[in-house]
Amino acid sequence: MSVYNGENFLRESIESVLNQTHKNIEFIIINDGSDDNSLEIIQSYMDIDNRIVLLNHKNIGLTKSLNIGVLRASGEYIARQDSDDISTEDRFELFLDFVKINGVVDIYTTPALLIDKDGFAIKTIPNYFRRNGFHENMLNYYNSLIHGTLIVSANIIKKYNYNEEFKYSQDFELYHNLIGRGYNISYDNFNLSYKLRVHGGQISTLKKSPQFNFFRRTLVCRGIKFYKQTLLNRLLFRIIDIRLYLKVKLLPR
Repeated sequence: MSVYNGENFLRESIESVLNQTHKNIEFIIINDGSDDNSLEIIQSYMDIDNRIVLLNHKNIGLTKSLNIGVLRASGEYIARQDSDDISTEDRFELFLDFVKINGVVDIYTTPALLIDKDGFAIKTIPNYFRRNGFHENMLNYYNSLIHGTLIVSANIIKKYNYNEEFKYSQDFELYHNLIGRGYNISYDNFNLSYKLRVHGGQISTLKKSPQFNFFRRTLVCRGIKFYKQTLLNRLLFRIIDIRLYLKVKLLPR
């Protein structure tokens, strides 16, 4: 977890990780030069839970902070969480159950519950998929993966980590990179494991247009065709939204 001035939602986010039903975790928190009370909040939890590893440094930005955390991690899998979001208490247990049934996975993801700044549910966000596997072309239309839900093999993400040329959309770039290299994404479309918070101060809200346009230009430079969303495409995604919404088990707040 990378933290920069996250005091408003940080306690709830930290507690959602510490209160997991699966207890054998290493919780790495990178304080990215916060000048609010974030560091004090993190340290208060360190006093009561030795699973927290604090990496404290000057502000270097989200992408570099994420890579520092990835390199420090010692587990077999690495899960990302933003400091304003919430993991459901069974997030890691659901993942391990999935691995027991399906075997070793490269990348794992679930739908998410979109919540407002007060934690009230807005809607369920599904992951788009096809029956015969991941629809690679979907990423040329839309970032169809929810970064906070991803759990990735440590060996993979340590080898191909976040591209530090990307101040924004580093997750989007990483998906394209890994999929292009032949890694598989495993979908658990029947369980929600993550609550994604929408509020005015988050990067995706403040920088949505610049980060998207920057990534689109990068795709073009790589020779990857970027498809404009037509009305028909939007309608298709909406139909998929509704179909998956009916299948997903909604979580209580």
